[in-house]
Amino acid sequence: MGRFASLLPGMVLAWTLAVSAAVAADKLATDDAVRREMKAIRDLTLNVHTLVTHRRMPPADARTYHTRVKAAVERLRTETTLDGGERDEIENLTQDILAGAEAIGRSPSSTDAIDGIVAIDEALARYAKQFDHPGWQPLR
Repeated sequence: MGRFASLLPGMVLAWTLAVSAAVAADKLATDDAVRREMKAIRDLTLNVHTLVTHRRMPPADARTYHTRVKAAVERLRTETTLDGGERDEIENLTQDILAGAEAIGRSPSSTDAIDGIVAIDEALARYAKQFDHPGWQPLR
């Protein structure tokens, strides 16, 4: 039993690493463009989240946020090398992000803006679950 007990920590570590690798293998690939622009969208959203949820975002700031998110999505679409199912999935996510950013830009103090930030939150959470993005930080 003593010998087995001394091997147990190493076995647990090996199992943990194997499970982590299997989980990462199930995720869709990303490329530099996707990682860079999704991080930019995350950072932009993090910076306005409280303003939107407390309905205190100035209209000009809301329009700027929408414009910047839209530009990040366009850069992602233009520069990504993803294709097939990965490209389809990232396109689905960016459609949800754009719709949310548009709602915020259109009416920052309305319930539409709250719905928009919730849609973006959900899309960013899906991104973390579906795509392999080392170092990804959730919004909260």
